[in-house]
Amino acid sequence: MIDAMNYWWEVDGIREDLTDPLTSSSEIVQDYLADSRVVKAFNHMGYHDLEDGAQRPGTRGRKAIAIAGDDPDGLATVARIVDAVGLDPVMAGPLAEGIRMEPGTGPFGASVGAEELRAMLLRFPGSGRGKSVRIARTW
Repeated sequence: MIDAMNYWWEVDGIREDLTDPLTSSSEIVQDYLADSRVVKAFNHMGYHDLEDGAQRPGTRGRKAIAIAGDDPDGLATVARIVDAVGLDPVMAGPLAEGIRMEPGTGPFGASVGAEELRAMLLRFPGSGRGKSVRIARTW
């Protein structure tokens, strides 16, 4: 299952489970759909950019989509889908790392290539959200 959702408190209301830095929204989805293989993807780029940014493989300036998941087969399947729709897949790590591309992070809203997306994902620990996640997860 591809989890492309984003939690918006303005629409969804305040939910402590979805703002808790101990877990990502995709981990909550995985717990709810325990028999499924959940992969976080397609959530950080606007739908117009998804359509407008699609290019053939190897095209210079091709845009990228980050994907995160725990299941190697699920990740491989989603990577093929991302490539088939004209974007470069960028591995973000296990499902818990999907938090690196949720609202309030560098990649969220970004329409960039694979190299810049990787750099954004790597900068997450130094961001305000990244620091709160690191502190919460090390207690």
